[in-house]
Amino acid sequence: MWKWLVPVLCFWAFQVAAMENDAATHPSLYAGTYTVRFCRGSCPASTYRTATMVLFDRPLRDAQGQIHTKWLERGHVNGCLVLDPVHGPPGGWVFYPGLAPRRFIAWALVDGQAASFELDRTVDAGYQVALRLTPSGLGGTGMFWSASRSPGTAPLPRHDEVQARRVGDADPSRCPRLEAGVG
Repeated sequence: MWKWLVPVLCFWAFQVAAMENDAATHPSLYAGTYTVRFCRGSCPASTYRTATMVLFDRPLRDAQGQIHTKWLERGHVNGCLVLDPVHGPPGGWVFYPGLAPRRFIAWALVDGQAASFELDRTVDAGYQVALRLTPSGLGGTGMFWSASRSPGTAPLPRHDEVQARRVGDADPSRCPRLEAGVG
């Protein structure tokens, strides 16, 4: 009669452990809605793209209650970025006007210090962002990386400065609708 109790207790123990791990890698301190600047040099003078970013402390769920991952990225989708229209040169392939302006992200705290995520990712290239807490929100760097660059080619651009000013709580209505195949 009590045979069912052990599997049920094990299931709940695993659920609690997963929630604690999720809280450690996605602290609610980072959750919020932010206005973001991507700058080639010091912000705001060298801003080349702006966006609205929403970070959540738990995975987003679609209309059926399912959570999703992104292709080639670790973790569940737990944020989004909505790029503003381009003003001037786009500043890198990840920001070109023809690419999707509304993107999902899978962020996590790395080494207990920086919220890290990729805006775009292919098999051999991507744009990596690392942001730390600041008095007004988040600040850090963004960098294009490529594994397929041949020796002797021009160096990759240096790190961009990225500033994210907190403008409110995490607002899911600012994100596109989450559907299967987000990656």
